[in-house]
Amino acid sequence: MCGIAGIVNADLSAEAIRRGLERMCAAMVHRGPDEQGVAVFPAQRSGLGARRLSLVDLEHGSQPVRNEDGSIQAVLNGEIYNHVSLRDELVRRGHRFRSSCDSEVIPHLYQEYGDEFLSRLEGMYGIAVLDLQRGRLLLARDRAGMKPLYWSRCAGGVAFASEVRALLASGVVRAEPDPEALDVALGLGWIPAPRTGFKNIEKLPAGGCLVFEGGKLHRRQHWRLRYTATDHHDIGRSADDLEKVLGDAVASHLKADVPVGVFVSGGIDSSLVAAFAAERTSGPLRTFSIVFPDHPELDESRYSRLVAQSLGADHHEVEFRAGQLPELLPAVTRHIEEPASATPGVLTHLLAGLAGAKVKAVVGGEGSDELFAGYGWTQRQRLYRLRRFTPSAVARFAARHLKHPSRRNSALAIAAPDEAAADLERFRRFSPDEKRRLLAREWQVAGPDLGAGRVPDETLATCTDRLQRRLALDFTGRLADSILLKNDKIAMAHSLEVRMPFLDNSVIDFARSLPSHARVNQGREKYVLSLVAARKLPKEIAERHKLGLRYPTGCLADPTFTRFARELLLDHAARGPFDRGRLESVLEGWLHPSEASRHFTRVLSLVVLQCWWNAFFTGTPEHAVSAPSPVSA
Repeated sequence: MCGIAGIVNADLSAEAIRRGLERMCAAMVHRGPDEQGVAVFPAQRSGLGARRLSLVDLEHGSQPVRNEDGSIQAVLNGEIYNHVSLRDELVRRGHRFRSSCDSEVIPHLYQEYGDEFLSRLEGMYGIAVLDLQRGRLLLARDRAGMKPLYWSRCAGGVAFASEVRALLASGVVRAEPDPEALDVALGLGWIPAPRTGFKNIEKLPAGGCLVFEGGKLHRRQHWRLRYTATDHHDIGRSADDLEKVLGDAVASHLKADVPVGVFVSGGIDSSLVAAFAAERTSGPLRTFSIVFPDHPELDESRYSRLVAQSLGADHHEVEFRAGQLPELLPAVTRHIEEPASATPGVLTHLLAGLAGAKVKAVVGGEGSDELFAGYGWTQRQRLYRLRRFTPSAVARFAARHLKHPSRRNSALAIAAPDEAAADLERFRRFSPDEKRRLLAREWQVAGPDLGAGRVPDETLATCTDRLQRRLALDFTGRLADSILLKNDKIAMAHSLEVRMPFLDNSVIDFARSLPSHARVNQGREKYVLSLVAARKLPKEIAERHKLGLRYPTGCLADPTFTRFARELLLDHAARGPFDRGRLESVLEGWLHPSEASRHFTRVLSLVVLQCWWNAFFTGTPEHAVSAPSPVSA
């Protein structure tokens, strides 16, 4: 696990490139506290850098890595779980290796197979390959988007890094707010790739590939979600197959030269991962959970402790209390680097801090809900029946006059032009009218609103029913650009690697071949997975339904948070994107105790956006720069 960086084909001296790379690596020291590597190639006006968190081949895993003659250089952020079999294959083809580290297979694979080497990788990764002979840069990101990769045109070439702060530290990339990205963030609660919140910085999409050669950029997808399900499926046999596939995935994710812990919530996803891990680990597992002593409706400590006890684990817990939100939210938002509010970053921060003090890597249950249908919203049908006989004009009129957010969203879903657009309304935070009222005039734009989060047409074409379409939205949208983004940024802020067996290639391929009745059956979500859970877990755990990690909605009623939100939004509004007068009027109603729970997610979206703005465009944080004059819509 690392932070990677590069400056390629830039109109800079070799020394300027080296200094830029050293600053970029220094900005990501938390991603790799064990080692730094920088290599500059003056003839190509290029260089690569990496910070390393050593987990495999602790002594010899330095980066950048190269092929035998040094003509192909590479850096890797992530883990390649099948690197041993890939190395064996390459050795048979005559390649020679200096280490047993997973990163070293990358330049040799590229030399052997060109860009098609990506199809042979099993793992999570952000990769950069620099072909010195051709003057060619290849950037690529894993299927699900577990590892981030940002890039920008600059100094006549391209700069890239695992984090935005590294690009800003380079000295050749400047921060500038992107009004269209802010519009999407307020609409969805996250920013779909390739946008980031910064006007001149993009993030590579999950499964994406970018080539920079001869001064030209070429973008493509090296992998895209496609369903292959048929109706003819033996669910019992599927459970047998899933038990083996998931068990093997967990085994591969445990491979490291350091101990690997487990995040355990008490739900069936993380509990299954823990059960498989316990079978494949000598000595007691280290398990980590977050508990909510003030919010019993969200507290799963009874179940996580039961799982840990049944496995004989060395169990550790950290508490969350509402008063911690104002204290931690600004720093957490700065780590995430995008104004993403759809997932509870502070909770992940507490959990990662607990685990990161004891281990370098953990496995968790992320991805299961998006593959096996764990979220209740994917099964709802009522709105879609109402769409059949409710005129769109009537629904749009109702949406403009409904004050309750969920009812307004329902009306907008009924008015949507098609069902795929209606699915997106499930995630809406603010309507276009509300955004125009809240944002200062110079930051208002006409869109793209929610459209940027739409499921790609190539994926939609393979969906045979509503459930697949909604799961595709979860997988390609909130999972990739919100949940996984948050997990990586916050865990790596604690120098902790999070591995996700449910997002192994084999599990993804298995899940996309399932018919919908294997996912939802007899009123049970994640049906085929629940059959595996019944074999591996205590009955009380195996029969649980999804609860989900989220902030207690009562946080907004906490006077500490209310005071924090008022001060942050109103005191800083003159230096942010909001219209202070209108914002003050809106907050007066939303922060009233009788309205607090109804508007918590909306207030949180505003707070996160202002925290992000403060981190990168005002004040004196390490890499902040003043915002330039905005372009009027």
